[in-house]
This record gives sequence, C-alpha cells and structure tokens, in this order.
Amino acid sequence: MNYGIAKSRFVRGSARKYRLIADLIRNKQIDKALNKLYVLENPKLKIPIYKTLKSAIANAEYKVGKAKFERKNFYVVEVKVDVGPVLKRIRGATRSPALIRRRTSHITIKVGEKE
Repeated sequence: MNYGIAKSRFVRGSARKYRLIADLIRNKQIDKALNKLYVLENPKLKIPIYKTLKSAIANAEYKVGKAKFERKNFYVVEVKVDVGPVLKRIRGATRSPALIRRRTSHITIKVGEKE
C-alpha cells in the first residue's frame, strides 16, 4: 500500500472536538471525505482537518507519481487526533485568579490505496 501521511501539530482547539469531525471521514474515499468536510458548518474545526487531508493527498500523489495516481482508488486509512500541550493563562477574578486552559491538538492523517 502506498501512503501519503500529513501531520498538523499544535492546532488550537480541543482534541475531543476534532475527534468528532475525524470520525466522519475515517475509512472514506478521499473525494467523499473532502466533500463531507466542505459541507460542514463550523470553519474553526473543519479547516485544519481539511488542510491536513489535502496535504496527505498531495503527498500520496507525489509518492505514487502523477501518472499512476487515481483519486477513486485512494481512501482515508487513518485519522488520529492526539492531545497537545495546554497553554495556561491566568485571568484576574474575585477572591482568587481564574485559570484558563487553552488546549491544542496534533492531527495525523494517512491516505492509502485500495487493493
């Protein structure tokens, strides 16, 4: 199997929210996965996954060669969203300071060829 792998690291947003979108495109043909992401409403969550998927497709195309690359034979093999480091900020509040956690995520997408 030929793979195109792409990673986006330190993406702002919680991994829990990105996993909901990752579940929609897992094991789908790449054209269907791109269409599904394109139709989604929340741009803050869909854009990082969309860009990572496009990069994985381009990497697979480069690895296989443009002449042999057929979009209908490729599908999303793996979508993995891991927890990244948490940025901790302090905001003043009554009695004690309030801790604000700004979460980050790492997104990994593998695109492979059907056999």
